[in-house]
Amino acid sequence: MREKEAATRIIYVRHGLTDFPTNRIYCDDLEDPALNERGLRHARDAAALLAQQAVDVIYASPSCRTRMTADEIAKATGAGIVDMAALRERRFGIWDGLYFNDIEQRYPDEYQAWKRDLAGYTPQGGETMETLLQRAGSAITQIVRAHPNQTVVVVSHVGPIRVCMAEALKIPLAWYRQLHIDYGSLTRVDYGRSQNNIIYTNLARAHFQS
Repeated sequence: MREKEAATRIIYVRHGLTDFPTNRIYCDDLEDPALNERGLRHARDAAALLAQQAVDVIYASPSCRTRMTADEIAKATGAGIVDMAALRERRFGIWDGLYFNDIEQRYPDEYQAWKRDLAGYTPQGGETMETLLQRAGSAITQIVRAHPNQTVVVVSHVGPIRVCMAEALKIPLAWYRQLHIDYGSLTRVDYGRSQNNIIYTNLARAHFQS
């Protein structure tokens, strides 16, 4: 019988909803929106799903929406929170804070280039998905090395979670948008010495409610 390989269990949690417009790019350096009422429910539902888990530590992007989500999980699990800036959302440089229709009007050629290559194109001063993976992926490698055979919750944003999932699954980064990650959802990856195992993806309490 093969002995089970020791692994670091990472549970990715996407933050809850905010009132920030969905057709606009976040710019946390200027605006750092809090969770709205529905977003708090997302956070508390995630915390309820994790309440029976033996969570050793929580790592969180320092954005307000991620930290508020992590706070709910900390209350439910008793685990401490470590802020990690590398888990922040993707940066879009000169597009940060703009509405998509503003980008299309002000930067028409660049906007079309981005639509043709969502994973590879980046506006001036921004990050490609490859750059985001290097940043967030390095953080995950650091976490895995620091917590062998432990359970870690990583509270982050849809972009970092998607690219880390793509890397764990060894799928082309260009397919990252096919990985659906809902607000407040849980995605678990067991990082082992020789391979990674996907245990579940996009698990949310609302999925079990009519």
